[in-house]
Amino acid sequence: MHIGAQKTGSTSLHHFLSRNQDALAARLDIRVPVKGSITRELGRTCAHYSLKPETHEDDLKDLICTVRDDLTSDDRVCIISHENICGAMMGRAGVTDLYPALPKIIALFEQNLAPYSPEYVFYTREMQSWKSSVYNQAVKSDSYAGTRDEFLEQTRASKRWIELQHDLEARLGKDRVRFFALEDEQTPDRPGRQLLRFAGLTDADIDTLQPVAGRSNQSLNDGSLEFMRQLNALGLARPARRQVAELVKNNQTLFAAEETARKL
Repeated sequence: MHIGAQKTGSTSLHHFLSRNQDALAARLDIRVPVKGSITRELGRTCAHYSLKPETHEDDLKDLICTVRDDLTSDDRVCIISHENICGAMMGRAGVTDLYPALPKIIALFEQNLAPYSPEYVFYTREMQSWKSSVYNQAVKSDSYAGTRDEFLEQTRASKRWIELQHDLEARLGKDRVRFFALEDEQTPDRPGRQLLRFAGLTDADIDTLQPVAGRSNQSLNDGSLEFMRQLNALGLARPARRQVAELVKNNQTLFAAEETARKL
């Protein structure tokens, strides 16, 4: 179970695994959040559960049971990957700590995936750099309207990665938890190398796979980000905001030019 975290290269990993799914099929059963998949719905429901557990617990239990019943009985390693399995990230709907609902989410997996006992993989990133990227994503996708300084102050007392790791290891055992640093990924065109090694592939195996070009889900530039932040404060209806956000994302040079003009 690759359970997160957001802004640690998950989207690029999913593109890479999808592109090479046929080449890996003999060794890996790959389940990433493509449109219409159980995995996509699983991640979405985990995020909703982390915000309103009393409303979404039954839905999440049912989905986990569906995942369990859909697993094959062959000898391949199964990789289930969604960045939202760990819950909503900071900046969404008032979340200010490091995945506070993750222990409850893990408990539901443990109860409803039985007799399977999955191993949980988590990617981390240098905390200040990660928070900066999370802030950008929260403004871009989650309607966060605060400034960067306000976000950093609100999340200043959050747990550290090592605390989250120790908590999961205490609950599951060290042999069932793996934390990998994004900074240790040395081949951006073949993301998830540490995860794939853990799944049994060698470096030589990975190097034969088709690479991905460029990065996915990149941050907005400063001008676009500030425009979106101020737009979020207006409280537009979700469909209208989504349309504007898409226009901003696809036309960032307009905001970069405006920012340059102000400086001049």
